Amino acid sequence: MELSAKLARLKAENGLTTEALSQKSGVPRGTLNKLLNGETRNPTVATLAALAAALGCPLAELCPRSAAGPDEIPGVYRAGAGLRNADRLLPVQRRTVPLLGAIAAGQPIYAEQALDAACDAALRCDFALRVKGDSMIGARIRDGDIVFIRAQDDVDDGQIAAVVIDDEATLKRVYHIKDGLQLLSENPHYPPMVFTFKDHGTIRILGRAVGFTSQL
Repeated sequence: MELSAKLARLKAENGLTTEALSQKSGVPRGTLNKLLNGETRNPTVATLAALAAALGCPLAELCPRSAAGPDEIPGVYRAGAGLRNADRLLPVQRRTVPLLGAIAAGQPIYAEQALDAACDAALRCDFALRVKGDSMIGARIRDGDIVFIRAQDDVDDGQIAAVVIDDEATLKRVYHIKDGLQLLSENPHYPPMVFTFKDHGTIRILGRAVGFTSQL
């Protein structure tokens, strides 16, 4: 059964309107409508986990392909990719990009020593940051990984971005809401976070994640 049909059935069985399901799960109504209409066929694991919890069903019912892993942003290198990807190996060129060290007064401060990173020739990025924690493991981005960021002040809903919240930078999937942003982790243990421009002095998008590299 298609995901859209499953969601419609479970929504009806729970007696929920789309608006009620959106409020209960934390998934934006626009995203829900796209899922119900079949426009979005490959939502993130975090979105499916939030919907499964709100609908009282196992995650596997909505995500039978979860064993294969979620869609991920392009990896400059991914540890454990296996021999099945050996035919995709391409030569890389090395170039230096600045490594984000801190955020102060809403402005990034880069570490004194730049990061000498192996970047694919097609990967255009402006700076990098080192990930802390496990909130993005569903996208195979783990603690200590380096994520490459293309500087831009906005992203499309569902894209992974570096966002500044009150002088702290975080890496999350971004969804736009009225007067603010909703940030979703790629780990079902972390609930969605909502930040409004009114309640926070500094909230802005630094750029979109375009690649990452993992340690062996």
